[in-house]
Amino acid sequence: MTRGWRANGGAVLSCAAMLILPISRSWMVSQTARRVYLVCAILTIALIVTWVALNLMLQGLLPMKAMIVLEVVLIPEVFGTALLWVAMFYFWFGFDPSPWLVRAIWIVLLYCLAPFSPALYYFFVYRKVARS
Repeated sequence: MTRGWRANGGAVLSCAAMLILPISRSWMVSQTARRVYLVCAILTIALIVTWVALNLMLQGLLPMKAMIVLEVVLIPEVFGTALLWVAMFYFWFGFDPSPWLVRAIWIVLLYCLAPFSPALYYFFVYRKVARS
């Protein structure tokens, strides 16, 4: 915030409190969270398959009638991928016990290979930590 901007009778506003979300480690690795993230990882893999199918359709290798089916399944796949991406980023920032070099590699992958890497991170890192 800018200097001198005040609200509520002179109290200075701060953004620092907004950066800390009230999500604990036990909540991130709970049974419900693991199930939700598993479904999201499956939806992410389905999104990759849908993307390949759409490319094949544009090249004329698949019939265009399948476009309607692909468009219907695309909506939950996108939402699942987005949820998994945010969750795995949050897990990486706060709860990943990996060495710093491994974490550095994963953050580059999570950021640059967005549709693919959240599912990989889920299967290779998150599940291992959530079990222990």
